Amino acid sequence: MSNAPLDDRSAFAERLRLQLRSRYRGIEVGIDGVAFALTVRAAGAESTLPLAPLHHACLREPGRSASLIADFVRRAERQLSPRTGMEVNPSRLLWCVRSQRYLEGLSRAAELVTRSLGASVVAFIAEVLPGSVMRGLAAGDLESAGLDPATAGERASVNTGARFAALPERIRAADRIPADGWRMSSDGLFQGSVITVPEVLAAFAERAGGEVLLAVPDRSLVLALPASLPSAGRFRMRVVREWREAMNPVSRDLLITDGSSLREVESRPRRHGFELLGWLRG
Repeated sequence: MSNAPLDDRSAFAERLRLQLRSRYRGIEVGIDGVAFALTVRAAGAESTLPLAPLHHACLREPGRSASLIADFVRRAERQLSPRTGMEVNPSRLLWCVRSQRYLEGLSRAAELVTRSLGASVVAFIAEVLPGSVMRGLAAGDLESAGLDPATAGERASVNTGARFAALPERIRAADRIPADGWRMSSDGLFQGSVITVPEVLAAFAERAGGEVLLAVPDRSLVLALPASLPSAGRFRMRVVREWREAMNPVSRDLLITDGSSLREVESRPRRHGFELLGWLRG
C-alpha cells in the first residue's frame, strides 16, 4: 500500500471497514470520522474499534502496513463475538439506550430487561466488556448471576449514575446556557444513558429554570435544550437532521423533562397557520 492512502484517514478507515465486513459476515460496520474509529454491531454485542494506534503504526512502518492491518482485522474477532459464555459481573451493568427498532433486530430482544423512556426510546440492561464492547443481557443471564430483574435494574441505575457522576455539577456550574443548548458526545456506546440518570435530569431542569427538551439521535450523542429558549421551535428539525446523518442512529423523537420525569413530546399538525411552539403546549 502506498503512502498516499496511508495519509488519507478517510480512505484508511474505509479500507478497514471493507476488510472487516468481508471477513466477518453478518456484522454492521460504520465509520466514526470524529473519533477516527469503526463502530461495529454484531449479534448480541456492540463495539468501537479505534483506528489511531493502527494508523500511526502504519505511518511509522509503511512497509509493514499490510501485515499490521491483517493483524488488526484478525484480533478484532474477539470484540465482535457475543461472548455469551462470560460470567455476568454486577459492577459492569448499565442502562443502555437504543430504539425499539434496534431491539426488534436482536434475536433475544424479548428476553432483555427493558424500560420504556418515551416514544421509540428504550433502555435495556447491558454489560460493559473489555475493549469498548457491550452486550445486552437476557433475564436468564441475570438469574444465573443471582440477580432478579429488579435488583439488576437497581445495580444498573447505580452504575450508570456513577459513569456520569461529574455531569450534574458541570451542568449546574455552567456560567451560561448555549443558544442551541447542550451537546453531549463523550461516550461512544453509552452516551444516551445519561437520560436515565435522575440527577442529570434534575440538573438540566434546575439550570434551565424549567422544562428541558432531550433527544438521542445517535448512540454517541444527546442533545438538550431548555424549552423556554427561542430556538426550541427549531429543535425538532435539528434532531431529525442529526438522526439522518448519524452513523449509529437511535431516534428522531423528542422527549421532555421537568427534572423528575421524562415523557414524549408529540408532533402536532399545524392548525390555523404556523404556531412556533404549538407542539409544546399541553
